[in-house]
Amino acid sequence: MLHPEDAERALSLGADGVVVSNHGGRALDSSMATLDALPPIVAAVGGKMTILLDSGVRRGSDVVKAIALGADAVLAGRAPLYGLAAAGEAGVSRALGLLKAETARTMAMLGARNVSEIDSRVLA
Repeated sequence: MLHPEDAERALSLGADGVVVSNHGGRALDSSMATLDALPPIVAAVGGKMTILLDSGVRRGSDVVKAIALGADAVLAGRAPLYGLAAAGEAGVSRALGLLKAETARTMAMLGARNVSEIDSRVLA
């Protein structure tokens, strides 16, 4: 979902949350970036439902950007899939560990001690 009206409709139908996703950019050659779609969706339904961001999460700084723009969490499928292909279960653990460490490092560089301290001010 990339449009705030879709999120509003999902909320009106009783959905507990939405996933902001461009399906890896494969749905259309010119799909907008999920980070661009996120703020209007948050403005439309933020606080009333859970908002997850998918697509384009490659490093810890991507996680922090998504949280700063209002996502409650991110879906990071590509990194664990690459880890799985490279080294099985151990590769998945390593990929997720790297993502976690990068997120923590980015937060530390921003002075954020926990996720609740990440907001749009870190993007300025």
